[in-house]
Amino acid sequence: MKRKAAALLAVLILAGCGNKLYEESMSQGKLALAAGEFDKARASFELALEEEPGDTDASVMYEQLKKFGEIESALEKAEWQEAEKQADILLKNKDLHSSLKEPLAQYKQSAADGKEQEQAVAEKVKSIQSLTSEKKYSEAKSQLDEMNDDDALKMAAASFSDELDEVEKEIQAGLEREAEAEKAAAVQQAEEAAARKAEEAAAAKVNQKTEYYQKLDRIERSQADLAYIYENGTTVEMREAEAERYKRWDDALNEIYGVLKEQLPASEMDQLRQAQREWITYRDETAEETASGFAGGSWESVQYVSTQASITQERCYELVDRYMD
Repeated sequence: MKRKAAALLAVLILAGCGNKLYEESMSQGKLALAAGEFDKARASFELALEEEPGDTDASVMYEQLKKFGEIESALEKAEWQEAEKQADILLKNKDLHSSLKEPLAQYKQSAADGKEQEQAVAEKVKSIQSLTSEKKYSEAKSQLDEMNDDDALKMAAASFSDELDEVEKEIQAGLEREAEAEKAAAVQQAEEAAARKAEEAAAAKVNQKTEYYQKLDRIERSQADLAYIYENGTTVEMREAEAERYKRWDDALNEIYGVLKEQLPASEMDQLRQAQREWITYRDETAEETASGFAGGSWESVQYVSTQASITQERCYELVDRYMD
């Protein structure tokens, strides 16, 4: 009988201790929760559950704080969509503790801001990659520097570190190639200027028609620098090459026309002026007709400028042959 009484007393003492630890854990959890010490509160409610596994109050608070911690972790990992989704779910919980509402709302806004910033960075990265593929390295570098200097985008940019490292290397290499090309072009221009000066000195001894035939021949030879682009360039590069070819012939035509204005009698110049207006119409209409075969395609603009260049070249020789001595 005494043994049974002692055993019962021990059970009551242990039960009393267990309940006391549960109550203390719940009390500490609520105090920590009110103070915004959410990690401490979660640990306290977890301890309370260990003492009373079926307790509804402890279970509800522990699950809310556990989910709160998962949202924090998602934000730290820049998992914006998941963080926003889980924060929204928890905010809709009618039993959500009041001390969690404001922090959760802030987390939800942070996730939305992070998602927006990530989208902005994604668009900027795409733009930079596009400019780089078009070999517009200076523009690409300007956009990259602008993005790197924007403190609001730095966290989102970290998600694109591999892409940004790769495109930065490509931009740097492209800028170096451009600098080398500019240097080579400057040397070539200096050499060509010296050669032209020598040729012009020699040309002064021949008649005007021969002089301009030589000039036009030099323009034809100068187009050798565009040959590589015609064989290996992109559509954008070929359009730029054709525009350069057209410019060279158009400059030559303007020079020839200016010389003839000074030399031809007024009546003959009036006839040439009218003929030139008609020729311009013919040039542009022919270019449009030729390019229409590629309507809607990227080659349309290339063909248009190419036709203008070829017709202008023919006109240069025609004016020299017909009007110059």
